[in-house]
Amino acid sequence: MLIEMKDFGKDHWSTFAYAETCCVDNRGGLALVRLRINRGKRPIGGHPYGNPTWDPKYGTRIKDGSIPDTGHDDIDCLDDLERVGLLEWIGTLINPAVKLTDVGLKVIAQLRQHKANGGQFREFAPEMVYR
Repeated sequence: MLIEMKDFGKDHWSTFAYAETCCVDNRGGLALVRLRINRGKRPIGGHPYGNPTWDPKYGTRIKDGSIPDTGHDDIDCLDDLERVGLLEWIGTLINPAVKLTDVGLKVIAQLRQHKANGGQFREFAPEMVYR
């Protein structure tokens, strides 16, 4: 399921913030143990101490708090972020890495300001940015 940016909620924006941190601190390398991974869809990584089975309650929450696709995980969030032009995959699912686009750098600055002012990920709505 494709989720549009206007519907991004806590899971998309927190994943985007995590990706930006990885770009700054780790050349874009993502740690699979820090991502919600639907192992039924992707038998890779994930937290070694976590439950290896996916539960529908782990699906991505959108802006209104609902979970329209109970199988949507953080890899899907990263794909959605790439599709709307905020980041680009530069690695694989075995060695995941991303980089932010020019638009992504503008949006992450807005997100950081939003969070610094006490905002929550689920409330974030970026201002219009141009590619």
